[in-house]
Amino acid sequence: MKELPELKYNNTNHEIIRRILQCIADSDVDIAYAVLRKDQVYPHLRNQNHIVYNYLTGSLISKIVSHYKREEHINVIIDKSLYGFHREHFNEYLLYRMMESEQNITICEDLVSIDHVDSKNDPAIQAADFIAGAIHRKYREEDGEYYLIISNKTIIEMDYFEGRQK
Repeated sequence: MKELPELKYNNTNHEIIRRILQCIADSDVDIAYAVLRKDQVYPHLRNQNHIVYNYLTGSLISKIVSHYKREEHINVIIDKSLYGFHREHFNEYLLYRMMESEQNITICEDLVSIDHVDSKNDPAIQAADFIAGAIHRKYREEDGEYYLIISNKTIIEMDYFEGRQK
C-alpha cells in the first residue's frame, strides 16, 4: 500500500474499499446513519448547511442515545469541519438533543464530551468516511454492492423521506 496521509473513500480503488469495509464488518461496531436528499430540503434552508447538519446529527445522536439507554459517560467524536460560533452552536444543540432523547434517561452535561478531530489523525473517522461512501453509493447511485458488506452492522437507519426506519 502506498503511504498516504489519510485514507479517503473517494480516492481509493475498489479492492481496497472492499477490504476496508470487510474489516469494518468483521469488527465490533454498530452503524447508525441518517439520509436526507438535498432536493428535499426546504429552499430557504438549502444555503444553511450548518442548520441542516445540526438537525440531522442531533436527530441521529438522540436515536443512538435512546437505543443504548446509557446513563454513563458518552464520548462523541466528530470530523473537524466546524469552527467558532458554528462549532459552539453545534455542541450546544447536540447536547440538548441528547438530553431530550426519547427514553427516560438522565444525561448530565458533565458526562458528555464532544471532540472535533482531524480525520488525518483518527482512523475511526477515516473508517466512518468509508461507511458514508458505501451508504452514499447505495442511495445516490442505487448501487448497494459496498453497503451489503456492512449492512449487518447497521442498527439505525433514518431515511427522512423514503424507505424504512430501523
